[in-house]
Amino acid sequence: MVQKKRRKRYRLTPRFFLFILIIIVIILLGIFLIVSCSHNRENPITDPFQVGTSSTPGSSSQAELTPTPVPIPDPTSVASTHPDTFGLETEKENSFGRISTHLWHADLTFPDAESYTDMVGVTTFRGNNYRNDPTYGTAGTVSEKKLELAWTTEIRGSISKSGAGTWFGCGWTGQPLIVRWDEQTKNNMNIYSEKKAQQDLVEIIYATENSNIYFLDLKDGSFTRDKISGGWTFKGAGSLDPRGYPLLYVGAGDDGPNGAARNMIFSLIDGKMLYSYGASDPFAQRSFTAFDPASLIHTESDTLTYAAENGIVYQMKLNTNYDAQNGTISINPSDTVKMRYSTSRSRDGGTSSYWLGFESSPVIWRHYMYVSDNAGNLFCIDINTLEVVWMQDVMDDTNCSPVFEVDEKTGEASIYIGTSLHWTVDSNNYGYIPFWKINALTGEIVWKDQGYRCTRSSVSGGIQDTAALGKNNLSDLVYVAYAMTVDTETRGVLVAYNKANGEKVWVKELGSYSWSSPLIIYDDNGDGYIVECTSAGKMYLFDGRTGEKLDMLELEGNFEASPAAFGDTIVIGTRAEKIYGVKIK
Repeated sequence: MVQKKRRKRYRLTPRFFLFILIIIVIILLGIFLIVSCSHNRENPITDPFQVGTSSTPGSSSQAELTPTPVPIPDPTSVASTHPDTFGLETEKENSFGRISTHLWHADLTFPDAESYTDMVGVTTFRGNNYRNDPTYGTAGTVSEKKLELAWTTEIRGSISKSGAGTWFGCGWTGQPLIVRWDEQTKNNMNIYSEKKAQQDLVEIIYATENSNIYFLDLKDGSFTRDKISGGWTFKGAGSLDPRGYPLLYVGAGDDGPNGAARNMIFSLIDGKMLYSYGASDPFAQRSFTAFDPASLIHTESDTLTYAAENGIVYQMKLNTNYDAQNGTISINPSDTVKMRYSTSRSRDGGTSSYWLGFESSPVIWRHYMYVSDNAGNLFCIDINTLEVVWMQDVMDDTNCSPVFEVDEKTGEASIYIGTSLHWTVDSNNYGYIPFWKINALTGEIVWKDQGYRCTRSSVSGGIQDTAALGKNNLSDLVYVAYAMTVDTETRGVLVAYNKANGEKVWVKELGSYSWSSPLIIYDDNGDGYIVECTSAGKMYLFDGRTGEKLDMLELEGNFEASPAAFGDTIVIGTRAEKIYGVKIK
């Protein structure tokens, strides 16, 4: 009989179950780590308290760390700033004749100052559409707190107008433009071949009163290409196209050998003038014409809006065509609309009536242009419709540009502005020149400092410069210079004001008057240093917080022009036909 083989029975012990459990835990941990790493690569967490929506006790949530911006309404007038209060009258025309209303075919809302251009450099007067920063980058580590002359370039020449004297050197406002071009655009332009070969070339573009536009290397002040000979004196800074296109917008400050003053657009590929407008415009109500303001371009719609000293606001579509691949550029302006204005002040008084026209460079925020005129008016103009929203009486001839500031946390939008001494002068050629902070939404005065008693007995006194707004560690201060001050020994002072209440934080006498705008240059820690240049050829360096004089360079000529800076290098020209490059160390 065959005995059946007994089947072995396996017994599941507790040790077996423990082993299986360990295997399962290891597998689950591996899956969790893989998913977690993948998530972190896609959504890196830099703050341990930002995981999910929870917060560690005693810490703030992300919503609390980043306050929600306050909605800021569009500007509107109040009773005291309504245009009717000033007797404002406006007229508009296009290529077909007079028009009663106007609406631009695109929304002309501008970006904020930081987004106005992607170009590397300083591309317009005071840097952007808020006119608040003529610098690019920082000065790095400022350890010695000294100024050092790096190079000097001479620019000989002059231009004369019959019965009006001679123009030469770099005058008011005279700020240089400084840019590092992208490689393709650089190679498209008529830059010297050895300069094109420089990978780090930073080019200075300087329109001067002797009618020439110069191009210099920031590194050593040597010329980078042939100058453009314009045939008109250039007082204003001009502007580069914010799209990075090789275009230069610059206006004549007076009539010249080539005819009446006008605003011009030059190709920087070959230096040729592509277009001009405004010369002896029959629509103007003022016989004198000049184009000192710096242009601003709305890039998305290819639109130029410009306020001129002949009392006209111009608006046009440029129809720009830049073919970077083939190195060509053209413009064909169309849809031109003009707006002219008058006020009770400009119409009354016959030959002694206040002048019309805009000599200062406008600010544009959203689709609102803030611009001041020769008749003591500050305007807020909707550039979509060319309608004046509000006006404020700033009392006198305004040569400085308004400076704009907006606080997204509080919803406060402000204009800082002063004037020169002209209409308010007394029989002894004296007059007080105030400095204002204006509510940019309503035109109402936030604060007004009486300022200083000035004179215009020899040269124009008051505020010819454009104020400098502090940021970083100086964000509570604003700086401005007064010229030809009577009650000081030196005829010029630099003042640091508290932005909130208008109190003077510190005052420095300058040894002579100054039309040059203060420049704030920052180190990597956010500490700011004030550079102020005077009519006696002195360049001062002050501590922005305390006003302590840190250094002074004595150079040649009257500094009427305003400086700009790229990194640690300051560039400015003088009436002595010299352009200087100065390092802060």
